[in-house]
Amino acid sequence: MRFDDIPVMAGGAPLLGHIPDIAEDRLAFVRRVEREVDRMARIQTIGTAVFVNHPEVLQEALVDKARSFEKSSMTRYALYPLAGEGLFTSRGELWRRQRRLMAPMFHPAQLRTYAADLVACAERVVAGFEDGATIELARETTRITMGVAGKTLFDADTFSEADAIGEALTVALEWTSAHSPSVSAIAHLVVARTLRELGGRVGSNLASSAAARLEQPLVLTGRDGRALRSAVKLLDEQVQRMIDARRRAVSPHADLLSKLLAARDEDDGTAMSDKQVRDEVLTLFVAGHETTATGLAWSVHCLCNHPDVYAAVQREVDALDGDPTFEDLPRLSLTLRVFKEALRLYPPVYFFARQAIEDTSLDGHDVPRDTVVLISPHALHRRPDVFADPERFDPDRFLSEAEAGRHKLAWLPFGAGPRVCIGNHFAMMEAQLVLAKMLRHASFRAVGVEAPHPSATLRPAHGMKMKVHLRQRRSA
Repeated sequence: MRFDDIPVMAGGAPLLGHIPDIAEDRLAFVRRVEREVDRMARIQTIGTAVFVNHPEVLQEALVDKARSFEKSSMTRYALYPLAGEGLFTSRGELWRRQRRLMAPMFHPAQLRTYAADLVACAERVVAGFEDGATIELARETTRITMGVAGKTLFDADTFSEADAIGEALTVALEWTSAHSPSVSAIAHLVVARTLRELGGRVGSNLASSAAARLEQPLVLTGRDGRALRSAVKLLDEQVQRMIDARRRAVSPHADLLSKLLAARDEDDGTAMSDKQVRDEVLTLFVAGHETTATGLAWSVHCLCNHPDVYAAVQREVDALDGDPTFEDLPRLSLTLRVFKEALRLYPPVYFFARQAIEDTSLDGHDVPRDTVVLISPHALHRRPDVFADPERFDPDRFLSEAEAGRHKLAWLPFGAGPRVCIGNHFAMMEAQLVLAKMLRHASFRAVGVEAPHPSATLRPAHGMKMKVHLRQRRSA
């Protein structure tokens, strides 16, 4: 069938189509997708775009025909100032080389070496909780996961730069959210595509080079642009100091930075440049703290609203002999299911895109090159034909027999296929251990009503205020 046979989503403004709707309130647009899109629908925009909302079609796009799709130009444009050519934004042979180099660092067999550090980072934060105090839980879970990222990436027991780096990352992510998508960014990328097509037709290297350069912001103007430049400068300086220190170090370190510097390509033996290491480190830092911190906060939020489940999880973590360990993971099955269900209801990466790099097809329809494929785990996770009563919190959706009975791509918090999140196993282990540690140490009660805010990730809009009570049964 032709591309034009795909149904079109209702609404849309003259000329710009659905772009203003997506830019103004992505979450509201995603909720429209939940109601209106069954398998696939065309989106009115500059260029061609479709929204895919069915596991079978996602299987095609992300797994079966993964080589026909890459990260979208908009994703690269919005994240390039922060992540450069890191795993999240790189494409083609560079991405394949980097993924091959880094995959062994995240093999499940390596996870055991990080478990004690995860719990120690949680201990440093929860030890500062005061009985009866009101905290912003999202801030505290971010402090924990930033400590974890600092320790595993840089072998830093006291990550003194964490606050400064965290503030700089927040500035960069807010810029990303504000400019993806925006009319100016889309116009920028339309010019880049036109130049690339011109270069291909006439064999002009100059046009092709200009197109490649235009896939990233050329000038960062205004107050937001100045703030982003300042944030990126701080991040560059901090990471370069750490790289220089590792290169001068006499004794070896077991952190990921050292492993990145030591990695060699299996074909030609080349190492990463300092710039490439910088891009990968910042990519891992963002991915390693932002999404897990948000997922942890939403997990506690869900527990506070469901006291029966909260009590059951409390019994599970109290049954441990002391602080949770790697060996305890099988005993924390309900804790893991709670985190998975929180990721279903509040997926931190709630909206992402791929872009066709050649003519292909999806769900029997022709899909031309450069078509943008939009995907929302938030919408996908609320399909009532997959998750009955989808707004209801129910960790038993992730019992093994329930998972076996549905499509593997019905739950998509980490993506799928070759570009599945490289740290997904790490994140799941971190969530189990940190959540168990927090719940053994203290009980939490929600203060006020919390709502999701669609920034670069699906953060709590108000920081998730919680009343904390220290428990008599303290962690060992």
